[in-house]
Amino acid sequence: MQNVPRDQVRQAPYAIRADVPKAQHKALIDHAIELAGPPGAVIGRSIATRDGHAVEVLLGWERLQAYLHQDAFPRAQAIPMGVLECNAAEAAFYAIEFAAQDQKAAGFISTPLLYAAAALTAKEHFGKPGLPWTIQTLANALCIARPTLSNRLRLLKGLAPKTRELLQAGLIKPEFAKILLAESSPGRQERLATQAAKGMMSSRALYRLVHPDYQPPQTVAQPRGSKPNPLGDVGPMERALSERFGTPTSIVLDAARHTGTVEMDFHSLSELKGLLATLERQVQTDTLLRGHLTFRLDNTREANAILLELGANTDPMLD
Repeated sequence: MQNVPRDQVRQAPYAIRADVPKAQHKALIDHAIELAGPPGAVIGRSIATRDGHAVEVLLGWERLQAYLHQDAFPRAQAIPMGVLECNAAEAAFYAIEFAAQDQKAAGFISTPLLYAAAALTAKEHFGKPGLPWTIQTLANALCIARPTLSNRLRLLKGLAPKTRELLQAGLIKPEFAKILLAESSPGRQERLATQAAKGMMSSRALYRLVHPDYQPPQTVAQPRGSKPNPLGDVGPMERALSERFGTPTSIVLDAARHTGTVEMDFHSLSELKGLLATLERQVQTDTLLRGHLTFRLDNTREANAILLELGANTDPMLD
């Protein structure tokens, strides 16, 4: 812990900014008065500025504001806080991913939209001319899968204004927002979001409205005398896989052959690498896994890119 001069403290511009309800903010002020300090962890990092050295607050800005409130210690000249020596990637992790977990545990209002806004700001803040931060670089810094980060960033651009408001207010779940991204009509997307916010439909019903051509998975008929099929309803499993791997996932069962497939979408080589890395972590201890890995590509350029990545083709321009 250090006592940092107040005039040297500033909030990191890329830190996730949570909303604190008025009642909770008042409770934080009361707690700050009791402690004569910030009511909880405040973490920053030293940075060099034109005016000298300063401290960027990565986590706990809400607690710092309560400590400096006019009803608490508005004239405090020094702030007790933890100061870290960390690089850009570590700073992004503490200010976004770690802070999001901290805010959730503290009961602050922190949504996927706030997370995405902070992540996008960090990507631009740490990028340099000729050496920009890519989505993969940012995902590595935040210690999350690239598809997961990509899906969160899509919420900023793919949701209509009313849908964003409902998500920001916590009236619709992040899972519902991801489904609504596929709705091309902004007006219809907002109407469906409003219905979902009123509790008028399940996630599966919403998915069917957004994807009218969706066919539910077929169940596998069991031979007489065999044990019941333990697979059961694959809908929850599809949703669990979609959330874990960060991409739309479907489980298709072939009743005639008693076989099935798991289909996952990817839109770039980086997303494919993220899927394969997650898959490797999931099955690396399972020596009995058998199956087929199939890539369905839309054009020859994508086919050449996959072949190049797999090492079958050394010439990326080969047709």
